[in-house]
Amino acid sequence: MEKKNVLRNAILLSLLVGATAVYSPAVVAAEEIANEDAMEFAMEEYVVTASRTQTAKVDTPANVSTIDAAKIESRRYQDVAEALKDVPGATIVDSGTGAYEKKVMLNGDERVLVLVDGRRVNLDMGTMTRSSFDLNQLPDVSQIERIEVVKGHGGSLYGSDAVGGVINIITKKMDHNYGKVSMAFGSNQARDGKAMYTMKEGKTGISVSASKYKQDYYKYKDVATKSTTRWPGQSDFTNEKVGLKINQELTGSSAIEVGYDFSKFDGHNPVLYNHTFASISRKTNNLYAKYDWTINNKKQGYKKNYRNEYKSQYKYANQEKAFGFDVQQAITTSEANKVIVGASYRKAKASNEVAYVGENDINNKAIFVNDIWNFASTWSLNAGARYDKHSTAGSETTLSAGLNKKFDENSHAYINWGQVFKAPTIDDLYYNDTVWGMYGNPNLRPEKGETLTIGYGTKLNEKTDLNLSYFNSDLDDAINWIYNGTISEVKNVHKQKKNGMELSISHELNDNWNLEASYSYVRVRNDNNDGNGFVRDINYMPNTYRLGVRYHDEKWNANLTMRAANGADTRGKVDTYSGAYLQKYVDSSYITVDMAVSYKATETWTVFAKGYNLLNKAYAEQAGATNYRYDYPAQSRRFIVGAEYSF
Repeated sequence: MEKKNVLRNAILLSLLVGATAVYSPAVVAAEEIANEDAMEFAMEEYVVTASRTQTAKVDTPANVSTIDAAKIESRRYQDVAEALKDVPGATIVDSGTGAYEKKVMLNGDERVLVLVDGRRVNLDMGTMTRSSFDLNQLPDVSQIERIEVVKGHGGSLYGSDAVGGVINIITKKMDHNYGKVSMAFGSNQARDGKAMYTMKEGKTGISVSASKYKQDYYKYKDVATKSTTRWPGQSDFTNEKVGLKINQELTGSSAIEVGYDFSKFDGHNPVLYNHTFASISRKTNNLYAKYDWTINNKKQGYKKNYRNEYKSQYKYANQEKAFGFDVQQAITTSEANKVIVGASYRKAKASNEVAYVGENDINNKAIFVNDIWNFASTWSLNAGARYDKHSTAGSETTLSAGLNKKFDENSHAYINWGQVFKAPTIDDLYYNDTVWGMYGNPNLRPEKGETLTIGYGTKLNEKTDLNLSYFNSDLDDAINWIYNGTISEVKNVHKQKKNGMELSISHELNDNWNLEASYSYVRVRNDNNDGNGFVRDINYMPNTYRLGVRYHDEKWNANLTMRAANGADTRGKVDTYSGAYLQKYVDSSYITVDMAVSYKATETWTVFAKGYNLLNKAYAEQAGATNYRYDYPAQSRRFIVGAEYSF
C-alpha cells in the first residue's frame, strides 16, 4: 500500500510540474529542439487515441497499431472484425455460427473499450462474458478512414471497459466529392452489397453509406469425421448498416457535426452439440452531435452528445438506452508541453423481459487530465489522472504514467504503467433468470488493478520495421460468471493475472513484394479463492502466429495470409448432468490460410476475390467441445467474388 501511495504522489507531482515548469530556461531550449523535431517528423504517422490528442507515433509511450483506408481496400476486408485479425496482439473470438456475436480481446482481455470517432459504443448492460460489445454492429468498412488499436490500459483517460485496451474507429472526412458502389457473391449463397457517397459543397460536408451482407447457410469441416458438412437446420444471417454524417463549418476554427448510425443483425444461431436453433435479432440506433473549436492554434476542444439505443430479441427481448456527453480541451502551454482536460457523463437504462425485475440503470460522472511533457530533446512523459463517480461502484481515482525515449525519427522505447477501474455491468448486478439458472449479484465489487507495458519499435533499415512489447496485468476482485454444475452465478474471483509478449516485423522485398509476420503470447491465470491458487484460464490458445505475403503494382493487389495458434488445452471430463464428454478444444493447434486479390480494370472499375480457410481445416476460435466435436466450428473453405465502381 505504501508503494502505491508513493507512486500515486509521484504522478500527481509530475502533472503539476508538467503544467508549471515548462517556462524554465532549460525547457525553453528543449522547445527549440522540439521545433526542429516537428519539422523532422512532419511525415511521421500520427495517432490520437493513446493520449486523446494528436501525437507522432514515435513520440507515443504505448503499444499502438493502426489500419488505414488503403490497407482496408487492398485486403478487401468485409468488416472490422476481419481487419482486426491482422493486428498483432488482437484476438477475434468468432463462433463461426450464424447470427452470433464476434468479440475482440487485447492482451488476452475481453474488457476492451470500443469507440467510433471517440464516442463510446459499449453496452453497459454487458454480456455473460467480460466483453461488452459485438463487432458485428460497428460501421461498415467503406466508412472507415482509420482504425487505431491501443493495447494496454486506457482507464485513466477513458474509464471503465478500457482494461485490455481501446479500439477507435475513425470515419472518413468529408473534404471532397467521391463515391463507391460494390456487389459481391460467394459460397453458401452469400451476397454483399455496399454503397457510399461523400460530398463537400462550400462549408457543408455530407456522407451517407449503406451495406447489406446476407448468407443463407454455413458449412464446417467436422473435426471427428474430417468431412465438410452443412449445418443441420437454419444457420442464415443478415447484417445491414446505414450511416449518415453532416458537417457544417461555422467559422475558420469551429464546426458542428451531427450523425446517425443504424445496424441490424439477425438470423439463426445454431449450437452444434444439440442441433438447437434460436432466432436472433439485434438492432442499434445511435444519434450524436459534436461541436469542435480551435483558439489561436493553441487550444483545441470539443463537446459531444450522443444517444445510443440497442434492442435484442433472443428467446426474449431486452434493450438498453444510453445517453452521454463528453467535453475536452487541449491547451498547448508551450512547444514542450500540452495539457488535456475533460469531463464526461453517461447514463444507461436496460430492461429484460425475463431476466430483470423492471428497468435497471447505472450512471457515471468523470473528470480527467493528461499532461504531455517533452522535458528533453528526446524524452517525453505522459501523466494522467481520472476521477470516476459511479452510481453502484462508488468513487475511484486512477492514475497513469508513460515514459518515451525517441532514438531517431524511426525508433523509440517506452514504458507505460496505469491503474484500471472496471465497474460491474447491469447484467452482472441484476440478472435473474430462473429458467436457465443464471443469477447476477448486486453486491459485486468493482474490478481494480494495474497494468504495465514495455515496448520498443524501430526501423532496422529502409525496408524493415520491428516492434516488440511485453505486458503484465494484475486485477483484484475480477468479475466472472461461475458455473457450479447446476446454476451460473457472477462473483468476484480473488485475483486475475495476465502477461505476455508481442513481436511483429514487416519487410519490403522490393517495389512489388512485402512480407509481414507476428507472434503473440498470452497467459491468463485466475485465483478463484478456492484453495487451488492461480490456475490457467483454458478458454483461449496462448500462442498465435501470422504470416502475410503481398504483391502489388498499378493494377494488381494480392495478399496471402497464414494464421495459426497452438497450446490449446485438450483435456476433458464427463459432465455429471448430461453424461457428455466436454472439452475446451479437440485439437491443441490449428492453421488456416486466407487470400484477397483485386484487379483495377479501369480508372473506375475494380474486380476482387476473397478466399477463406483455403486449406479447409477443422478448427474453432471459440472454446467448447462436446463428445469430441466442436460446439462452434469455424466455417469451411469459402469464396466471394465481386466488383466495385468508383466515381
